[in-house]
Amino acid sequence: MTHSTITDALLEQARRRPDRPAFTVVDGERGRAGVTYGELCAGSLGVAARLGERGLRRGERVLVCLPTSLDLLRAIYGVLLGGGACVPVYPPLSPHLLDRWKEQLRATLRVAQPCGAIVAPAHRLHVAAVLAEHGEDLFVVTPAELADRGRAAPVPAQAGDLALVQFTSGTTSRPRGVAISHGALMANVRALVAALDLCEADVSVSWLPPYHDMGLVGHVFTPVAGGVHQYLMPPIRFLMRPARWLGLVSEVGATQTTAPNSAYSICVRRVPPEARAGLQLQGLRWALNGAEVVQAETMRAFADAYAAGGLRAEALRPVYGLAEATLAATLGPPGGARFDWVERRQFSTFARAEPARPGAAGALGFACVGEPIAGHELVIVGPDGKPCAERQVGEIRLRGPSVMEGYFNDPQATRQVLRDGWLCTGDLGYLAAGMLHVTGRSKELIIKAGRNLLPADLEAACQDEPRLRPGRAVAFGVPNPRTGTEDVVLVAEVRERAWVADGLLRQRIAAAVAQRTTVRPDRVELVEPGTLPKTTSGKLQRAGVRDAYARGVPLGRSRRALALAGGLAEGARSLALLARMRVRRLLGWE
Repeated sequence: MTHSTITDALLEQARRRPDRPAFTVVDGERGRAGVTYGELCAGSLGVAARLGERGLRRGERVLVCLPTSLDLLRAIYGVLLGGGACVPVYPPLSPHLLDRWKEQLRATLRVAQPCGAIVAPAHRLHVAAVLAEHGEDLFVVTPAELADRGRAAPVPAQAGDLALVQFTSGTTSRPRGVAISHGALMANVRALVAALDLCEADVSVSWLPPYHDMGLVGHVFTPVAGGVHQYLMPPIRFLMRPARWLGLVSEVGATQTTAPNSAYSICVRRVPPEARAGLQLQGLRWALNGAEVVQAETMRAFADAYAAGGLRAEALRPVYGLAEATLAATLGPPGGARFDWVERRQFSTFARAEPARPGAAGALGFACVGEPIAGHELVIVGPDGKPCAERQVGEIRLRGPSVMEGYFNDPQATRQVLRDGWLCTGDLGYLAAGMLHVTGRSKELIIKAGRNLLPADLEAACQDEPRLRPGRAVAFGVPNPRTGTEDVVLVAEVRERAWVADGLLRQRIAAAVAQRTTVRPDRVELVEPGTLPKTTSGKLQRAGVRDAYARGVPLGRSRRALALAGGLAEGARSLALLARMRVRRLLGWE
């Protein structure tokens, strides 16, 4: 694969194999819709033509705010073929979260400074109202208005041209716009295709949100570069009924899929044995696990639960990546998920990953996520900035062609993470036999009386408590001026509202954490179902919960109620704004 840009790859696929299926979108409400490489290219060039008529100039940013659909694919590739840079934005998730979504949209606009937006008809007025705050010359169009009525000649993209402004999920800080050039995008995609040995015989399945690096780069761009037939499922279909994911993998004979650790855990806990019967998963070459801490218990349970369906444990492959590196940074070696077991006391006291007997009581297991992708380098550094010895925990730093240019319109934040050509990831890890093992985020590390505690380790102790919602607990540290160290706080969602005040449940949770980690939480807070906020990519916002706790915001109040209260005020503000602004011109009605 010698293409220098992803648009070149699409044009070549359309020329060589126009009738080959490129994408199929599986949506229960709308059925299935497919597109060939020839059709995708033609439709995208039509979008590029219409955007050119709207005044799109080379390098300008365009928001793409559409659900998982063929329209989304045509819009993304149309923006790129028209010479623009794509800014993917997730559509409103529900009316109750509309105010939060609009605030995040405003933050995106302030950073990306787009020339316009492509939106679904149902969301047009909401987007228009927010864009009106930033200028009357911004266009807002729907896919129907960009329908193919003639094609544009593609605007040739250079490796250094901006392709994406993809926003980080904001688990530990406010979301930032990561500037990804065409060269960086193609370097990452090319490395993924090579590492996974993807080809025209492969079929991929994904339910991941196509607005973030793992869903966007991994399952919107990489398939085109490899000539893969990609099936896309809206995230809500998996969340409402997890069995649909592996059911689709089985039905279409998929050879590759990707998901975070929590999704594999959900498929063990929420998919009953009878729903697993009849699955045919033997064709799955790769089931990638990334974006979250990969847990040994989850991988083992998942492999056991689906072995009867033909799943090979060797297909499970932990990976490590981040938006600032476009997507992939390292991939675990083939042969199945591997874990390095280390002695807990050495790790928490001296940040040393001394080997322990696999699965020993009190031992910590960290997934091997392998070596850097082709053309990239990795180093572990200590607080002094010097490389660490093997098995010494430090910050992970990366260097290579797919590292971002910087945070868009944020030079100060860029200087903090790009130093002498290296990306300072803020993630912690260590090398063992040359292989990377990720231990967590430096900003989330809890320091208790000189011991380094991992939030994920504390949270995992709650998994077996039947009165808690699985995967809905966050642990963090808050400074205690009296003791001079951090207090350990654990916040967990209960299954039933009546259990929020259950003192015995708090005690059981504290005891379970102490048994697993030898550290008893200073405080255990129980909250109603649906209270803990998530990022747009589905990760729990530890930093947001920690900050709210530190400010004294009551955590027991339901997030839905808070969002609804804010939404009423937001709705009134939007209506007033629409009345004041010349929205008819903004929407192209004049």
